[in-house]
Amino acid sequence: MRDLTRQDGPNESDPGPTVVLVVEDEALIRLNACDMLHNMGFEVLDAADGAEAVQVLETRRDIALIFSDCRMPRMTGPELARTAADRWPSVRIILTTAYQDMETPQWPLIPKPYNARALEHAVRLAIGPPSEPPRG
Repeated sequence: MRDLTRQDGPNESDPGPTVVLVVEDEALIRLNACDMLHNMGFEVLDAADGAEAVQVLETRRDIALIFSDCRMPRMTGPELARTAADRWPSVRIILTTAYQDMETPQWPLIPKPYNARALEHAVRLAIGPPSEPPRG
């Protein structure tokens, strides 16, 4: 599990960037999505499957968005989405898949392969731009 956070340490008056949890069982795809989101200004956490994502959600109350693959071992993206919607209703969810037969009517779905522009568009629709520190 990787945690791409800011290098400058915590500041109580600065809530920091918006936190996104990337859930993907394919390591290279997960790293690519994490890098894209980090470059957009988000703090990025990652998990290799839905079960690991639930563990992250249980320890981090500041996650604003889950970006999850649909087909994964142990817990699928739609199963994770249902669990998250029940337990953490304020967390937004976007799913992704390379399969055309996935039905996810409750959550936005980005087809694979996706690029940074498509990902950013979906994220901005779901949660808006990353939070920025107050200007003083």
